[in-house]
Amino acid sequence: MSPKLLPLVAALTLAGSAHAVTVNMTDFNFGSPAKAVITGSAGSPSYTGDAGAFRGTQTNAPAPDARRSSITASASPTSFVAWCAELTQSFNFGVSYDYSLGDGTSYFGAPRATDLSRLFTAAAANSFVFDSAGSAAFQAGIWEIIYEQDAGYDFLDGTLHGAAANAANQPAFDTVNSFLMNLGQYAASYHIDVLTNDEHQDFLVATVPEPETWAMLVGGLGVIGWMRRRRRS
Repeated sequence: MSPKLLPLVAALTLAGSAHAVTVNMTDFNFGSPAKAVITGSAGSPSYTGDAGAFRGTQTNAPAPDARRSSITASASPTSFVAWCAELTQSFNFGVSYDYSLGDGTSYFGAPRATDLSRLFTAAAANSFVFDSAGSAAFQAGIWEIIYEQDAGYDFLDGTLHGAAANAANQPAFDTVNSFLMNLGQYAASYHIDVLTNDEHQDFLVATVPEPETWAMLVGGLGVIGWMRRRRRS
């Protein structure tokens, strides 16, 4: 089985110089995948078929525990969840491939990497439901950010349109589209990295900030609040 143009954004916390990673994608993370209908023009690709998060395993990569995503967590420290970062190459489930793990800003450019991060934040902030339909919709949202050629993101406008193949799954796409149209309301709380291979589909990986980072942030906000209260008194 070699699904083409499938989604892959997972949880890895590795920035800076590229690292070698051996990846084996085993299946879709939510079983039988829902289908997405992607209609592109003016340089944006078109695709109709299975879409959604993948699950896989990795070896010889640093900090495997960092590959856990707070949105779609994997059970094993050596497994992770990922999404499709490109619609132009394919891969096979159950086959190991060697990838390089690099920074998403270099791959997508800073604006799109930031918007991808905001999309993950929006999903987490709104307790978005990740099931087969939700996973397909979220993957479509990732493609919208990566491939849209016009200003702004909207499944119904611009050079890339996204919808569910099944009307019953369309509400999930409508929810993701509301995230896309309001990304500016959300912080870029996730780090975006990409697994790249010249011959096979690239995967997008989104990592939650490390607990120490959140602790420092919360601590800093606490100090600021204390200083403000002191000034008032």
